[in-house]
Amino acid sequence: MILCVSIRIIDQLDGVRLVWSLLKNPSAEVQSSAAWALCPCIENAKDAREMVLFLIGGLELIVNLLKSTNNEVLTSIGAVVSKLAKDKEILGVLTDLGVVPLLAELTNTTDNRLRCNLAEAIGHCCMWSTNRASFGEFGAIGHLVRYLKLKDRSVLLSTAMALYQLSKEPNNIITMHEEGVVQITN
Repeated sequence: MILCVSIRIIDQLDGVRLVWSLLKNPSAEVQSSAAWALCPCIENAKDAREMVLFLIGGLELIVNLLKSTNNEVLTSIGAVVSKLAKDKEILGVLTDLGVVPLLAELTNTTDNRLRCNLAEAIGHCCMWSTNRASFGEFGAIGHLVRYLKLKDRSVLLSTAMALYQLSKEPNNIITMHEEGVVQITN
C-alpha cells in the first residue's frame, strides 16, 4: 500500500522521467542505480504502458544499454527488461528495437545475478510468439540449459521459467534435448 502511494507520488512529480534520464549518464554506477530504481516504479505503476511509452526514446535507451560492458548495468537493465516485457505492447516495441539478439548474446556469462535477470527477461520476452524461435536461432538455449547445473536457486527458478516458455517452440525442444536438458539414464 505504502509503496503504491509512493510510486504514484513519484509519478505525479515526474520522478520516473527524471530517474529514466539518469540512464543517459556516462557513469555505470549511476546507470545501474537508476535502472534498479525504475524496477519498482514499472512493476507498481497504475499504467506502466502509458508511463513508459510517454518517454520518447526511453525504450531505445534501455535496449542500447544491453550493449554495456559493465555487468552491474547489464544485470539491472535485464531486470528492467523483465518488468517491461510483461506488457505486450511494450514487448512489441522492445522486439522491434532488437532486444532478442542482445539478450541471447549475453547468456554466455558467468555472473549469476546477470544470468538470473537474463533468464527472467528471456522468459517474459517469449510472450511475443516470434521471439521464442528467435532466441533459439540466436543460440540462447544451450547457455540456458547449462544454467541448470548451477546451485543458485534464483538462477534455477528463472531459467526453468525461461526454458518452459522457450519449449513452446518445437525446434527449441530439439535443441534443448541436444544440449542435454534431460539426462538419459540406463
